[in-house]
Amino acid sequence: MQVQARPLGGKTETLDHAIEAIRVRFGSQALTRVAELPPLLPWPSGTPLDRLTGIGGLPRGRLTLLTGTGTCGKLTLALALLAQATHEFAHAVVIDHARQFDPWAMLPFDPDFGSLTVITPPSAEAAGEAASALARAGAGFILLMGEIPEPWLAPMEAGAARSGAVVVGVVDAPGRALAHASSLSLGFTQEGWIYERGQPVGLNVEARYSRNKLAPPVGKSDLEIFYAIGSNSPPHRSGEAGRGRQLTPLDQQQDVECESAAV
Repeated sequence: MQVQARPLGGKTETLDHAIEAIRVRFGSQALTRVAELPPLLPWPSGTPLDRLTGIGGLPRGRLTLLTGTGTCGKLTLALALLAQATHEFAHAVVIDHARQFDPWAMLPFDPDFGSLTVITPPSAEAAGEAASALARAGAGFILLMGEIPEPWLAPMEAGAARSGAVVVGVVDAPGRALAHASSLSLGFTQEGWIYERGQPVGLNVEARYSRNKLAPPVGKSDLEIFYAIGSNSPPHRSGEAGRGRQLTPLDQQQDVECESAAV
Protein backbone atom coordinates (compact mmCIF):
# COMPACT_ATOMS: atom_id res chain seq x y z
CA MET A 1 0.00 0.00 0.00
CA GLN A 2 1.33 3.42 -0.94
CA VAL A 3 0.46 6.59 0.91
CA GLN A 4 0.72 9.89 -0.93
CA ALA A 5 0.35 13.34 0.52
CA ARG A 6 -2.12 15.63 -1.20
CA PRO A 7 -1.54 19.37 -1.25
CA LEU A 8 -4.37 21.21 0.44
CA GLY A 9 -5.06 24.39 -1.49
CA GLY A 10 -2.06 26.68 -1.38
CA LYS A 11 -0.46 25.09 1.71
CA THR A 12 2.29 23.33 -0.24
CA GLU A 13 3.30 26.57 -1.95
CA THR A 14 3.22 28.42 1.37
CA LEU A 15 5.41 25.78 2.99
CA ASP A 16 7.93 26.00 0.15
CA HIS A 17 8.10 29.77 0.63
CA ALA A 18 8.63 29.30 4.40
CA ILE A 19 11.45 26.79 3.81
CA GLU A 20 13.14 29.13 1.34
CA ALA A 21 12.78 32.05 3.75
CA ILE A 22 14.55 30.03 6.48
CA ARG A 23 17.34 29.16 4.07
CA VAL A 24 17.80 32.80 3.04
CA ARG A 25 17.70 34.15 6.60
CA PHE A 26 19.86 31.58 8.39
CA GLY A 27 22.02 30.22 5.58
CA SER A 28 22.11 27.00 3.61
CA GLN A 29 23.61 25.03 6.50
CA ALA A 30 20.54 25.66 8.67
CA LEU A 31 18.23 23.69 6.40
CA THR A 32 19.11 20.89 4.03
CA ARG A 33 16.84 18.58 2.09
CA VAL A 34 17.69 14.93 2.62
CA ALA A 35 17.91 14.40 -1.13
CA GLU A 36 20.81 16.86 -1.20
CA LEU A 37 22.85 14.92 1.35
CA PRO A 38 25.49 12.53 -0.02
CA PRO A 39 25.11 8.93 1.19
CA LEU A 40 27.53 7.91 3.94
CA LEU A 41 29.33 4.71 3.02
CA PRO A 42 30.37 2.39 5.87
CA TRP A 43 34.00 2.24 6.94
CA PRO A 44 35.44 -1.25 6.29
CA SER A 45 37.56 -1.81 9.38
CA GLY A 46 39.10 -5.08 8.22
CA THR A 47 37.75 -6.94 11.28
CA PRO A 48 34.98 -9.57 11.56
CA LEU A 49 32.76 -6.81 12.91
CA ASP A 50 32.29 -5.66 9.31
CA ARG A 51 30.31 -8.79 8.50
CA LEU A 52 28.34 -8.68 11.70
CA THR A 53 27.06 -5.12 11.21
CA GLY A 54 25.01 -6.05 8.17
CA ILE A 55 26.34 -3.10 6.13
CA GLY A 56 29.89 -4.27 5.48
CA GLY A 57 31.64 -2.02 7.99
CA LEU A 58 31.20 0.44 10.83
CA PRO A 59 28.79 3.31 10.16
CA ARG A 60 30.14 6.77 9.45
CA GLY A 61 28.43 9.63 11.22
CA ARG A 62 26.99 7.31 13.87
CA LEU A 63 27.91 6.03 17.32
CA THR A 64 28.96 2.38 17.68
CA LEU A 65 29.20 0.86 21.17
CA LEU A 66 31.35 -2.08 22.27
CA THR A 67 30.10 -3.24 25.67
CA GLY A 68 30.68 -6.02 28.18
CA THR A 69 32.05 -6.52 31.66
CA GLY A 70 35.29 -8.09 32.77
CA THR A 71 37.65 -9.72 30.32
CA CYS A 72 35.44 -9.97 27.26
CA GLY A 73 37.69 -8.80 24.39
CA LYS A 74 36.01 -5.46 23.66
CA LEU A 75 39.17 -3.44 24.33
CA THR A 76 41.30 -5.74 22.16
CA LEU A 77 38.91 -5.20 19.26
CA ALA A 78 38.81 -1.46 19.94
CA LEU A 79 42.61 -1.32 19.76
CA ALA A 80 42.55 -3.22 16.46
CA LEU A 81 39.99 -0.77 15.09
CA LEU A 82 42.00 2.21 16.31
CA ALA A 83 45.26 0.91 14.84
CA GLN A 84 43.59 0.40 11.46
CA ALA A 85 42.07 3.88 11.67
CA THR A 86 45.50 5.48 12.17
CA HIS A 87 46.47 4.23 8.70
CA GLU A 88 43.27 5.27 6.94
CA PHE A 89 42.38 8.62 8.51
CA ALA A 90 44.46 11.77 8.80
CA HIS A 91 43.29 12.17 12.41
CA ALA A 92 42.34 9.41 14.85
CA VAL A 93 41.51 10.59 18.36
CA VAL A 94 41.12 8.86 21.72
CA ILE A 95 39.12 10.70 24.41
CA ASP A 96 40.05 9.23 27.77
CA HIS A 97 38.96 11.30 30.76
CA ALA A 98 39.37 8.24 33.04
CA ARG A 99 43.02 7.89 31.93
CA GLN A 100 42.72 4.18 31.20
CA PHE A 101 44.10 4.15 27.67
CA ASP A 102 47.61 2.73 27.17
CA PRO A 103 48.90 3.66 23.70
CA TRP A 104 51.78 1.19 23.94
CA ALA A 105 49.29 -1.69 24.11
CA MET A 106 48.63 -0.92 20.43
CA LEU A 107 52.18 -1.70 19.31
CA PRO A 108 51.47 -5.29 18.20
CA PHE A 109 48.71 -3.91 15.93
CA ASP A 110 51.25 -1.77 14.04
CA PRO A 111 49.59 1.65 14.47
CA ASP A 112 50.71 4.90 12.88
CA PHE A 113 51.23 7.06 15.95
CA GLY A 114 51.77 10.09 13.74
CA SER A 115 48.03 10.35 13.09
CA LEU A 116 46.91 9.49 16.64
CA THR A 117 45.99 12.06 19.30
CA VAL A 118 45.10 11.15 22.89
CA ILE A 119 43.00 13.67 24.83
CA THR A 120 42.66 13.36 28.61
CA PRO A 121 40.00 15.90 29.65
CA PRO A 122 39.75 16.75 33.36
CA SER A 123 36.11 15.66 33.61
CA ALA A 124 33.35 13.79 31.83
CA GLU A 125 31.77 17.15 30.97
CA ALA A 126 34.97 18.28 29.27
CA ALA A 127 35.15 14.92 27.48
CA GLY A 128 31.69 15.49 26.05
CA GLU A 129 32.62 18.97 24.89
CA ALA A 130 35.79 17.64 23.26
CA ALA A 131 33.92 14.81 21.51
CA SER A 132 31.35 17.24 20.14
CA ALA A 133 33.98 19.67 18.88
CA LEU A 134 36.11 16.97 17.26
CA ALA A 135 33.15 15.30 15.56
CA ARG A 136 32.03 18.65 14.20
CA ALA A 137 35.57 19.49 13.04
CA GLY A 138 35.81 16.25 11.05
CA ALA A 139 38.09 13.92 13.01
CA GLY A 140 38.06 10.72 10.99
CA PHE A 141 37.90 8.26 13.91
CA ILE A 142 37.00 8.96 17.54
CA LEU A 143 37.38 6.36 20.29
CA LEU A 144 35.49 7.17 23.49
CA MET A 145 36.90 5.47 26.55
CA GLY A 146 33.84 5.62 28.80
CA GLU A 147 30.60 7.59 29.02
CA ILE A 148 30.02 11.21 28.16
CA PRO A 149 27.19 13.30 29.71
CA GLU A 150 23.79 13.22 28.03
CA PRO A 151 23.72 16.95 27.05
CA TRP A 152 26.73 16.39 24.77
CA LEU A 153 25.39 13.31 22.97
CA ALA A 154 23.12 15.18 20.57
CA PRO A 155 25.79 17.76 19.55
CA MET A 156 28.31 14.94 19.06
CA GLU A 157 25.85 12.98 16.91
CA ALA A 158 24.99 16.04 14.84
CA GLY A 159 28.65 16.86 14.27
CA ALA A 160 29.52 13.27 13.33
CA ALA A 161 26.54 13.03 10.99
CA ARG A 162 27.65 16.15 9.13
CA SER A 163 31.36 15.29 8.98
CA GLY A 164 31.07 11.51 8.55
CA ALA A 165 33.26 10.72 11.54
CA VAL A 166 33.39 7.13 12.81
CA VAL A 167 32.66 7.22 16.56
CA VAL A 168 33.24 4.13 18.72
CA GLY A 169 32.56 3.97 22.45
CA VAL A 170 33.99 1.34 24.82
CA VAL A 171 32.02 0.96 28.06
CA ASP A 172 31.19 -1.85 30.45
CA ALA A 173 27.46 -1.13 30.72
CA PRO A 174 26.18 1.99 28.92
CA GLY A 175 23.69 4.30 30.58
CA ARG A 176 20.25 4.71 29.06
CA ALA A 177 21.10 7.93 27.21
CA LEU A 178 24.28 6.56 25.66
CA ALA A 179 22.59 3.29 24.66
CA HIS A 180 19.74 5.23 23.05
CA ALA A 181 22.17 7.48 21.17
CA SER A 182 24.00 4.55 19.60
CA SER A 183 23.05 3.28 16.17
CA LEU A 184 24.98 0.06 16.69
CA SER A 185 25.57 -1.66 20.02
CA LEU A 186 27.47 -4.92 20.36
CA GLY A 187 27.83 -6.72 23.67
CA PHE A 188 30.56 -9.27 24.41
CA THR A 189 30.48 -12.15 26.87
CA GLN A 190 33.46 -14.34 27.62
CA GLU A 191 32.73 -18.04 27.15
CA GLY A 192 36.17 -19.45 27.91
CA TRP A 193 39.92 -19.18 27.49
CA ILE A 194 42.02 -20.41 24.58
CA TYR A 195 45.21 -22.13 25.76
CA GLU A 196 48.45 -22.79 23.93
CA ARG A 197 51.05 -24.96 25.69
CA GLY A 198 49.31 -24.43 28.97
CA GLN A 199 49.20 -20.63 28.67
CA PRO A 200 46.10 -18.50 27.92
CA VAL A 201 46.55 -16.91 24.50
CA GLY A 202 43.01 -15.74 23.75
CA LEU A 203 39.30 -15.81 24.43
CA ASN A 204 36.21 -17.52 23.15
CA VAL A 205 33.62 -14.74 23.08
CA GLU A 206 29.92 -14.52 22.30
CA ALA A 207 29.01 -11.32 20.47
CA ARG A 208 25.39 -10.21 20.59
CA TYR A 209 23.79 -7.13 19.02
CA SER A 210 21.46 -5.35 21.38
CA ARG A 211 20.81 -2.48 18.94
CA ASN A 212 21.16 -2.07 15.20
CA LYS A 213 19.40 0.80 13.41
CA LEU A 214 21.18 0.15 10.12
CA ALA A 215 20.36 -3.42 9.17
CA PRO A 216 18.51 -6.47 10.44
CA PRO A 217 20.40 -7.70 13.52
CA VAL A 218 22.60 -10.76 13.11
CA GLY A 219 21.59 -12.01 16.55
CA LYS A 220 24.59 -13.60 18.18
CA SER A 221 27.89 -14.89 16.86
CA ASP A 222 31.01 -16.51 18.20
CA LEU A 223 34.41 -14.86 18.09
CA GLU A 224 37.89 -16.15 18.77
CA ILE A 225 40.11 -13.30 19.93
CA PHE A 226 43.81 -14.02 20.28
CA TYR A 227 45.94 -11.63 22.26
CA ALA A 228 48.63 -9.80 20.33
CA ILE A 229 52.05 -10.99 21.50
CA GLY A 230 55.05 -9.65 19.66
CA SER A 231 54.87 -10.25 15.92
CA ASN A 232 53.78 -13.88 15.98
CA SER A 233 50.23 -15.09 16.22
CA PRO A 234 49.45 -18.33 18.06
CA PRO A 235 48.57 -21.19 15.75
CA HIS A 236 44.87 -21.64 15.14
CA ARG A 237 43.42 -25.08 15.63
CA SER A 238 40.35 -25.77 13.57
CA GLY A 239 37.19 -26.13 15.60
CA GLU A 240 38.62 -24.68 18.82
CA ALA A 241 35.93 -22.00 18.96
CA GLY A 242 33.46 -24.70 18.38
CA ARG A 243 30.34 -23.62 16.52
CA GLY A 244 29.44 -22.72 12.96
CA ARG A 245 31.14 -21.42 9.83
CA GLN A 246 34.39 -19.52 10.12
CA LEU A 247 34.66 -16.03 8.67
CA THR A 248 37.63 -13.97 7.56
CA PRO A 249 40.30 -13.09 10.19
CA LEU A 250 41.55 -9.57 10.76
CA ASP A 251 42.67 -8.20 7.42
CA GLN A 252 46.47 -8.45 7.03
CA GLN A 253 47.05 -8.63 10.78
CA GLN A 254 49.75 -11.14 11.65
CA ASP A 255 49.61 -10.67 15.40
CA VAL A 256 45.90 -11.07 16.15
CA GLU A 257 43.49 -13.60 14.81
CA CYS A 258 39.81 -13.02 15.36
CA GLU A 259 37.28 -15.23 13.69
CA SER A 260 33.51 -15.27 13.79
CA ALA A 261 30.90 -17.89 13.20
CA ALA A 262 27.19 -17.18 12.90
CA VAL A 263 25.02 -19.21 15.23
